[in-house]
Amino acid sequence: MIDQLKQKLGEVTENESLASHTTFKIGGPAKYFFEAKTKDDLVKALQTAEELKIDYFLLGGGSNLLVSDQGLDGLTIKQSNTTFKITDDKVYTESGALVVDVLDKTLESSLVGWPWAAGLPGTIGGAIRGNAGAYGKAMSDITESVEIYQKGKVNNFTADKLGFKYRHSVIKETPGMIVVAVNLKLKKGSTEEVKKDKDQVKIYNDRRENTQPLDLPNSGCVFKNIDLTKIKVDKAKVIKGLDITEEEYAEATKFDKLPVSYILDRLGLKGKTIGGAQVSEKHGAFVVNTGEAKAEHVIMLISDIKMRVRNELGIQLMEEVQYLGF
Repeated sequence: MIDQLKQKLGEVTENESLASHTTFKIGGPAKYFFEAKTKDDLVKALQTAEELKIDYFLLGGGSNLLVSDQGLDGLTIKQSNTTFKITDDKVYTESGALVVDVLDKTLESSLVGWPWAAGLPGTIGGAIRGNAGAYGKAMSDITESVEIYQKGKVNNFTADKLGFKYRHSVIKETPGMIVVAVNLKLKKGSTEEVKKDKDQVKIYNDRRENTQPLDLPNSGCVFKNIDLTKIKVDKAKVIKGLDITEEEYAEATKFDKLPVSYILDRLGLKGKTIGGAQVSEKHGAFVVNTGEAKAEHVIMLISDIKMRVRNELGIQLMEEVQYLGF
């Protein structure tokens, strides 16, 4: 198989450690590993995997992922395709570009409207797939269309066809739909508006530094916040379980979401540790790798947290982190 892959793709390595390719610094080896440096590379790799009938896995910036300790069979494709182009108020970017890099480049070109993305880890492709966002905004707010690979071909989908919801899209729920490039629609800003967005980016970055465990390997937020516009909770049970007043509940949920970090803090779960995996003492929605964490440790910790929250509050937490190789 390795000879066939090399014949079609060129440089393919074997038994590449995936820990070094994820922000969690966890994961076993990839049986076959290929780095796609262009959109054409990415499409060719996907077509090759399908033609040879081998499983494939996609890696972007490596955030929001937990890779099995046993690693991944088949072909792991690292998305390093980062071609980027600005035309007036529109931005074309390939899926492997980091969100923060695209944000910086758009501000340099006086395009405004998405300073909230300053804290988003990972690539544009991953951000679109999971409709990543912050501060009440999301990628769906600025996405015009997406180039998607599916069944050997690349087609362009307008944003309204992608079923964007909170941290969700049709792409995420449909196996074989792969983001290869994105067209964003921003706004040409005045000098004052550009300065305002740049100042806001700095504020968000400073806030992240002060509130998130950036000094330890992690995947980003492990759990989705509870969207109270879509999920019905037993308010009385939550208030009792968290040992808070109605006023404190109202304050915590004033944006129609019940933050997971608040829940875990009130339940005394910050700092809970299994093996090398720990609920961050700085931000309860993060699980950090304290140095020797295995995927098994993270899975056990997540399971314990979900059980505790379900038993005490009647709430089923949903993970934001994606599992690979399990």
